[in-house]
Order: sequence, then structure tokens, then C-alpha cells
Amino acid sequence: MSNKKILIVEDESIIAEDISDSLISRGYSITGIVYSGEEAIESAAEFRPDLVLMDVNLQGEIDGITAAEEIRSRFQIPVVYLTAYADENTLRRVNATKPFGYIVKPFEEKNLHTTIQIALHRHQHDCLTNLPNRSLLREQLSLLLDKQKELPEMIPVVILSLDRINRINSTLGHDIGDYVLCKVAERLSNCTEKINIVARLESAEFAIVLEPVAEKQDAAKIARNILDIVAQAMIVKGSELYVTASMGISLSPGDGNDGEELLKNAYTAMYNSQEQGGNKYQFYTAKVANNYINKFTQETCLRNALKRSEFEVYYEPQIEIKTGKIIGAEALVRWNHPKRGRVSPAEFIPMAEEMGLIAPLGEWVLETACRQTKAWQTEGLPPLRVAVNVSARQFDRKNLTERVSQILRETHLDPKFLELELTEGLILQDEAAASQAFTVWRDMGIRIAIDDFGTGYSSLSYPKRLPFDALKIDKSFIRDIADDRQNAAITIAIIQMAHSMNMTVIAEGVENQRELSFLCVHDCDEIQGHFFSQALPKAEFEVLLKSDKCWNF
Repeated sequence: MSNKKILIVEDESIIAEDISDSLISRGYSITGIVYSGEEAIESAAEFRPDLVLMDVNLQGEIDGITAAEEIRSRFQIPVVYLTAYADENTLRRVNATKPFGYIVKPFEEKNLHTTIQIALHRHQHDCLTNLPNRSLLREQLSLLLDKQKELPEMIPVVILSLDRINRINSTLGHDIGDYVLCKVAERLSNCTEKINIVARLESAEFAIVLEPVAEKQDAAKIARNILDIVAQAMIVKGSELYVTASMGISLSPGDGNDGEELLKNAYTAMYNSQEQGGNKYQFYTAKVANNYINKFTQETCLRNALKRSEFEVYYEPQIEIKTGKIIGAEALVRWNHPKRGRVSPAEFIPMAEEMGLIAPLGEWVLETACRQTKAWQTEGLPPLRVAVNVSARQFDRKNLTERVSQILRETHLDPKFLELELTEGLILQDEAAASQAFTVWRDMGIRIAIDDFGTGYSSLSYPKRLPFDALKIDKSFIRDIADDRQNAAITIAIIQMAHSMNMTVIAEGVENQRELSFLCVHDCDEIQGHFFSQALPKAEFEVLLKSDKCWNF
């Protein structure tokens, strides 16, 4: 403890000097002796001691408890109280500052030293595994890098995260999860002589600093050994339990010259391992880091896009084969990025789903499409049906039906002009909930369609059990349908099945005359696709409606 710095805050100078002499004799360094709460905060900010000894009753405007709270919150410096006060009100206020010790005056010198040692240990060690925490890791890693600076070897810095630990906590309980963390900590501490430092960071994440290596492959060999040891069976309550880990590795000095940069880059490599499925290690590369930076930038832009009105609804015409007229449109969202221009939905929709933004985005599309459809009707254009996709995140929201009803009321759109499209996978995640929602929607007059039929679970029984109005054949079955016998057979079967259940059939992605002719011959009801028109922005779709364009089938 000889390198630890301590700040003494005590309004009686004689007591403060005695404490200082005692601590110096034990090898501690005293950053200062101050007499007020204001001075304590200033001194903590300037010298950043490892520990503050704090009296409660001080000179100045603020007492020791108020000063301790600010020091803890601003600088994360542990505080031990030295005070003659032990009443309930003082203790209640003290506890709120999360102290690392409380000694009532008068006290024995031995008790003071023991409390300081425990406080310093607690501040820099994880309470569950007793491994060094992030604070001590930074300190030890900095010393190690300084020592190694002039030597040719590389220092590997590793971030290890246990895969799917949340599943253990949720299914077996947090007690089992804590046991697993402790067991892994024990294995990491003992698994190889090549490990220099092991620390526990947040949740199920550990940092490992290996001994210097001459070659990158030396670090790879140790990493594989660590993964194998972590993956060994654990016996928990008489049963075997297995866990795996994802590891990221950065190498000093090539991947960073200071501890913070090395840890950050090791985290980046670890996230890459997780995305690859886990139970593996990855080395840091600048390319992967740039990909994450770009992704983070895009996520930030996406979060702000709704606020900045960067999204736009496009409308893809749906054509009735018997009349050749536009009878509906599918509402599709597009992102007009201020710098990148048009961003592909294939890029931002999965990102929105991952970030939990797909539900508010889907709700905005629904409201915008309903409002615009009503506006076209008010202008005297032929009434048409608007189809809006419902995402899994939207469907999981308990208030979805209420929001749909509210949007219809606010936009004054007759429910018969709204079609809600859901995928097979979404429906089968919770068929009971789907059935309940569909019944309410049907009673409201809303039309319900299965989207991308055939690409999900492909169950032929749930269309019979659930109240669908329409079935959309996925474009993957329509592509080259005139020449692909398998696609042709599947499409014919889908059309016949849907008609037998009194459902309308819509073919997506019709691109050419041969595909259209096939669908006409086999009694498909409606089509959409680029052969008639691609999805159009509001103004262009309105021009198309006013032109009364009709296809002669």
C-alpha cells in the first residue's frame, strides 16, 4: 500500500497531524490536510487521492457528508468517515453516500489502518469474484506498459465475454449465474502461466493481460487454450453445465500505446467474435473498427431521422388483374439521408429492428399512409386500399390494436381501406395472440394479409385456422415462373388453396410479361411489381392515380 495517496479532511489540526504521521509511518503518501468541505472537493479534484478520510463536522459552508457525496459522484474516490457522530440521522445521510468505512472517534490506530486496507481493496476489486476491477486493471496495465516500453515483445490485451450468460440467469437463476462467473474467474486465474493480469469488468466480461509474446500466433495459441478451459463442463447441483466465450485481442504497441486504447480495441474485436457466433477469438483490425464506427454513426443518424423528418413513404401500386386498374398500394418506407442520399431499406430496416426503432417507425408509416389515403379520397380520386406491414416488434406491443383504432379515428379513414400485412414467422411466434388480434381487426373492418407466403414456416394449416382475407405470394416464387417448373407448381398450388378458402391472392415482384401471363392463366387476383410500376413517392403516385393508367391484361 506504500504507493497509495490519502487526503485527510479534519477540522482539528492536532488530530489531523497525528493521523498523517501514523499513515506516513505505514508507507502511505498524504496529498494534503484540509479543514473544510470546499477545500476537500478542490483537493480531490487536483490531486486525485486513492482514498479520502473525512470528518463530518467541518469548517466552511458544507459538511463532510455533502463533500463526500460530491467527491464520490464526480471522481469515484472512496471515502472513509472519521467522526464522533453516530446518531441515526447522521448514519442515514452517510449511508446514502456509499462509504467504504465509518470509524467513530476515539479510535485505535490499528482499527484505522485495517479499515483503510479493506477500503482500498474493496475499491479496486470485484465483490463477487475478488478479481481486480476496472480501476485496478487500468493501474496495473499502465505500469506494465511503461515497463515493457523499450522491449521488442508485444503485450496481448484480451476482453473475454461469456456467451449467452443471460440465458443461464433467466432459466436457472442468478445464483447459478454468479456461481458460473466465480468458476470462470477461478479458471482464468489458474489456467496458464502465460497470464499476467485477470480482472472482472461489467457483468460477464473479463479482461486478461497476457505475458509478452514475440509473435501474434503465440497469443492465438494461448487464446485457444483459454477458450477450451472455459468450455469445460461445470457440475452445478449434480448436473453438467457448459458455457462458451467470445474473445477479442489487441496487441501493444501496434494496436495502441496506452491501456484505454488497447482495452477499447480488444472490445471491438470481442464484439466481432460475438457476431461470428461466439466460442472463438478475433484479433483487432482497423477495418473491423471502421465498420463499427460507421455502424455507430448510422445508428445515431437513424435515431435522429424520425425527429428530422428524413423518412418518406413510397407507394407501390397493386393492380386487379380482371380490370387492370389500380385498386391498392403497399406503403413502403424510404430513408433520405442528408449526406448519403437514399439508403436501402435492406440496410436500415434490420438496423432499426436491432435498435428497437422499428415499432415507432412502423407506427409512423401506418399513420402517414392512412392520412394520405384519406387525403386522396377527399380530393376525389378513386378510393383505394393501402397495405401496411406490421413488424414483430409492433405486434409485441400490447397497445397495437388500440393505436390502429386511434390512427383510423384521427385520420378519418374507413377501416375497409386499410390492409395489415404480417409474415408467417410473426404469426407462428404466438398464434393465440395473432388469432385474438385478427378477430378484433376483422370486426373493425380491416383487411388482413399473409405477407411473403412460402418463405417462412410454410404451414398449410394456419391459413385455415386464422381469419385472413388475402395471401401474398413471395416474389422468390414469381421469379422466372414461366420456366421454373418447381416455382410454377408451388404458385399454382398456393392460388388454388387460397381460393378454396375464399382468400384473395396477390403476386409480388412481377417483372415481365411472361410472369404476368402465367398469373393471368392461373387466376391470380392481383399483382404488384416493377412491370407495372415501381414504388413511387407520394407526388408521383398521385400523378399515376390521376392518369387513370390501366393495364390491358
